[in-house]
Amino acid sequence: MSDRHAPENTGEQLLRALGAMGPNPALAWYGEAGRIELSGHVLANWVIKTIGHLHDEIALEPGELVVLDLPSHWKRLVLALAAWALGAEVTVLDREAEQDSAQLPAGSDEPRVVATDRPDSALARSADEVLALAAVSLSPRFDGELPPLAHDWLSEVRGSSDQLGVALPAWSGPAALAPPTDSAATVPRVLMREDGLPSAPQVLAILLAGGGIVVPSSAVTDRQAQEEGVTGRFPQL
Repeated sequence: MSDRHAPENTGEQLLRALGAMGPNPALAWYGEAGRIELSGHVLANWVIKTIGHLHDEIALEPGELVVLDLPSHWKRLVLALAAWALGAEVTVLDREAEQDSAQLPAGSDEPRVVATDRPDSALARSADEVLALAAVSLSPRFDGELPPLAHDWLSEVRGSSDQLGVALPAWSGPAALAPPTDSAATVPRVLMREDGLPSAPQVLAILLAGGGIVVPSSAVTDRQAQEEGVTGRFPQL
């Protein structure tokens, strides 16, 4: 009998690390509502609620495709982390390249779930389940007309349990990869582009280390970065 232990699931590690951060900032978002801060507890709560919603209401299974047709936003990051924790495949559409349409790259499978701010798109109509949401931090619901059977994600996810109620399968997302930092700080706090998703391996490493991210770099001034206690920038700016 081997005495080697199986590696801990990355999803479980992530939730444990965020919980251990408590009130310390895990994410600072500079966006349409100014500065929004999510502590470790708050970010963990959003991810747990989203896992519960995807599992209980959407019946998402490992290996199924989740497409994020959304602008860069911390809610998009939450959806990706939750989907990976449930073993799903995640495709993030490049909204800058696809401003007027919502199409998957050639050869992609039809999506099981599409999370989008344009639920009437052809892509959304091709999905089994549509989660409608706007990339607006303080919005309580989707501010638009919902097609039949589409889910108002914000309204529904808030009703999900604050406690993880599902055994997480194998993590399907990227492996953690620590970014270089500008200092020898033991707790990284890194300025990153967009919502961190383009550098997801580095985001995971930062959060697992008990650190935080400040996003998006394009909206953060040097003075704000200093006030945030940024210890590094990734990619190097």
